[in-house]
Amino acid sequence: MNVFSAAVAIMAIIALTEISKKWLEARRRPPEDTERIQATLDDLRDRVETLERIVTDQRDVLRRKFDEL
Repeated sequence: MNVFSAAVAIMAIIALTEISKKWLEARRRPPEDTERIQATLDDLRDRVETLERIVTDQRDVLRRKFDEL
């Protein structure tokens, strides 16, 4: 192997290493839509909690009314 071939091989190894670093970094980073989806999910959780409170409160009121009868 001459010097030129060795230099090309070293450059190819360096290029492949850099490409793999970038690829792995991109896989670790969450997609940009994740924040929007998380905000929507939090909003939906709040709504479900509110609906659960309404449903449970109404049951308690109905139970009290039945007990009073």
